[in-house]
Amino acid sequence: MEFRKLLIVLFVIVGLGISCLALADESGKTQSIKRSDMDEKGDDVDAFKTRAARINAKPLDWDATRGTPKKIDPTSPDMMKSATGEPGNSSGSPPDPKANNEAKSSFPDDWKKNDEAESGDSKSSQGKSIDFGTKDVYAQYCENCSSVNYNYPQVAIGKLFSSSGTCSATVISKNNIIVTAAHCCYDRSESKWIGGWSFTPAYRDGYAPYGTFPWKSARILNRWISDGDRRSDVCLISLGKNSQSKDVTYYTGWLGRSWNYSSNQLHHAVGYPGNIGSGNKKELCVSESFSPGGSCGGSTVLNTGCSMTYGASGGPWIRSYRKSNWVNSVVSGYDDGTCTGSFGETFNGPRFTTDNIVILCNDEGC
Repeated sequence: MEFRKLLIVLFVIVGLGISCLALADESGKTQSIKRSDMDEKGDDVDAFKTRAARINAKPLDWDATRGTPKKIDPTSPDMMKSATGEPGNSSGSPPDPKANNEAKSSFPDDWKKNDEAESGDSKSSQGKSIDFGTKDVYAQYCENCSSVNYNYPQVAIGKLFSSSGTCSATVISKNNIIVTAAHCCYDRSESKWIGGWSFTPAYRDGYAPYGTFPWKSARILNRWISDGDRRSDVCLISLGKNSQSKDVTYYTGWLGRSWNYSSNQLHHAVGYPGNIGSGNKKELCVSESFSPGGSCGGSTVLNTGCSMTYGASGGPWIRSYRKSNWVNSVVSGYDDGTCTGSFGETFNGPRFTTDNIVILCNDEGC
């Protein structure tokens, strides 16, 4: 009898061990850092609390922190797995209806200056009709040169400041989590976290109508560190409260997410590019995405026409913009003309799948 009890106990222990190993395998796909673990010298989140500092911040070069990417066989089992899966999505939600009135009271100067901004900065350019799978084709215009800056979903998109330069990011979770590019979070050329992140939703011309939000933790795929491939260029950052002790979602709500959708989609790509508006206005490109082919990452990578360059990194590619508002990719960067198109006319991003955004969200707690 005692022997049978001992066997049962052993089976339970072994079973628990197997479960723990499975959990370890799953969590081992991502890596995170907490603000408390960051060297203070590399984490000056207060560096961009003033308008002068924000307006003079330099865009991050999307090649500088990528390092040398590993060459990956597009037909490998790992790549094939990344390209498959059933389509899924998670819905967003608008902000608190009282948020704007409260923000006007809390940040009056920022609102006053934003309201005084002229709407003559908008730009539009389109050379030909938009067709699926066409490089260098898009329509582009300013997305916050008017009061649209304070509307949902635009309000959930903002500028991300860091110790290495500025990127773009979007609130995608009720738990105050933003999505951006991994090259805005981890510098592969230096093998270190970048740090110093602060997020300014609805940023324009140096003003912060909802204040700034410091980071609490950041998470990337381990694959970004080892491979630096486009499909892995995704980062999640959990945010702390602003100077009014408010969560970012109170002011912005959050956008939805989608994954495993086909490569051919109509996207609105949004960001703060240094080459348009000096990185101080939110710009938008409308175009249709496609995958560039096997040697360029196959269906794990998306291309889309757009004139935005440095500073747009991490900006969202949104399906069903101003309707369902699903973030389906982020701006990653540019490869050679074979894989991307013309520099400054087309860029690429990771196609959101179970193998990137879902894993990151599960581990970070979206």
